[in-house]
Amino acid sequence: MAELRPMPLTSTTEDYLLAIYGMRAEAEPVINARLAERLHVAAPTVSATLDRMARDGHIWIDESRQIYLTLGGERVAERLARRHRLIEHWLIRTLGMGWAEVHEEADRLEHSVSEELTERISASLGHPATCPHGLPIPGNYPETDVAQFFSLSQAEPGQEVRIVRLSEPAEDDGELLRYFEEKQLVPGHTMTVREITPSGSMVLVLDGETVVVDERVATNLWVMAA
Repeated sequence: MAELRPMPLTSTTEDYLLAIYGMRAEAEPVINARLAERLHVAAPTVSATLDRMARDGHIWIDESRQIYLTLGGERVAERLARRHRLIEHWLIRTLGMGWAEVHEEADRLEHSVSEELTERISASLGHPATCPHGLPIPGNYPETDVAQFFSLSQAEPGQEVRIVRLSEPAEDDGELLRYFEEKQLVPGHTMTVREITPSGSMVLVLDGETVVVDERVATNLWVMAA
C-alpha cells in the first residue's frame, strides 16, 4: 500500500508523535490508555486525535489497537526528538538552566525552532550524542550496542554499574527529575549496589554516600556494567 503523504502538523500532533516515538523506543506497547496517561489527556480526546493522525498519514493502528508510526511519522518524530534534546543542552550550557528544569521548557520551544536553527545549535554544542538525561539525539548518536543497557532494578547486590540514561517516561516526571538531580543519579555516574532490602528497595553507594531508592526510581534508570 502506498504511504499517505502526511498533512501539515499542529503542536498537538507533534506532541503525540514524540510521545509515541518515545514509548516505542522503550519497547512499550502503545495503546490509547497508555498514551492518555503519558500525555495527561482524556481517553476520548486521545481517540479523536489518533483517528485524525491516522487519516493524515502519521500513524497506523493494527487489529489489536496498538499504535505505530508510519515511515513519514517516524521521520517527523526523529526530527522533533533531535530538536527537543538539543534545546535541552542549549538551555543548560548557554542559559544555565537546571538539569531537572530543561525538559519542560524544551517542550515549549520545540514547536517554534526551525531546522536551520536546530543545526546551528547542534554545531555550536559540538554535536552531542545524547541529551543531558542520556537519551540519544537522532543524527548525532553513534551505532551502540544497546543490549548492554539494563534497568537498575535488574542489578544484583555487589554489582558496580554506570548510569547511562533515564527512561523516556522519567523525562516527563518533574518530581523524579528533581530527585535524580538532588541525589546525583545522573548519566556518567558510577555506583555499587550494596544490597536489596526485603521490601525491594536498593541500597546504593554513590561517591562514598549511601542512597536508598525504591522500585519507581530503579526502573527509570538505565545502566551498564562499570
